[in-house]
Amino acid sequence: MDTNKLIAHRGDNTNYPENTLKAIEEALKAGATSFEFDVQMNADKSLVAFHDEDFSRMSGNYDEKIYAVSDDEMSRISIHEPKQFGKQHYPTRVSHIDEIIALLKRYPDVQAYVEIKSESMEHWGVEFVMKRLLEKLKGLEKQAIIISFNVAALTYAKSHGDLRLGLVFEDYSEAYKAIANELQPEFMICWYKILPNEKVWSGNWKWMVYTINQVDLAKSLLKRGDIDFVETDDIQMMLKA
Repeated sequence: MDTNKLIAHRGDNTNYPENTLKAIEEALKAGATSFEFDVQMNADKSLVAFHDEDFSRMSGNYDEKIYAVSDDEMSRISIHEPKQFGKQHYPTRVSHIDEIIALLKRYPDVQAYVEIKSESMEHWGVEFVMKRLLEKLKGLEKQAIIISFNVAALTYAKSHGDLRLGLVFEDYSEAYKAIANELQPEFMICWYKILPNEKVWSGNWKWMVYTINQVDLAKSLLKRGDIDFVETDDIQMMLKA
């Protein structure tokens, strides 16, 4: 299996709290050539690496919304993911996008799939959030790919910058095929279980599927010939395989 076709989902989230600088750095140290992470905007308009709308799952005891928490408040919240890791990674702080970008620049051959989450855009507005994100990613056109379920966000990015785009979708339908043909993203991204048995839609894009944590399944998907990348939670296991 070509390890360049493996993408670390939220970093190495099997061994470290997801979306943290540590999880991403350990994935890269293990040999990952691509990783994905999520971005939300907090109350201070800071872009941070975080998936959920609130902190309940990641902290275990704090259910405030991400967009209602300031940088100062956030610095006191531990996102050690207690349900999965107990106290093993306590304390772990939320990582700012600046930290992820600094790490990315140390690995100039690595690709980062940056998923901007809809909750922040619904709260702050698509244009406001996307303008801030594009400013942060300026100069990283060779490494960063903006991905999202939000078509408006991708449309904004396409008309205001030169970053590659990935359309994430949950319904393999003619409606999404039409969106793809209009948007012309560089990547089409979906859950592997919604793939058709026949070849996927052809176009000027590559196909990425999530979330694959079995070696045999990853190999079989890549052997189809129409799937280019697989995203995995267990990047270290996949790389060793």
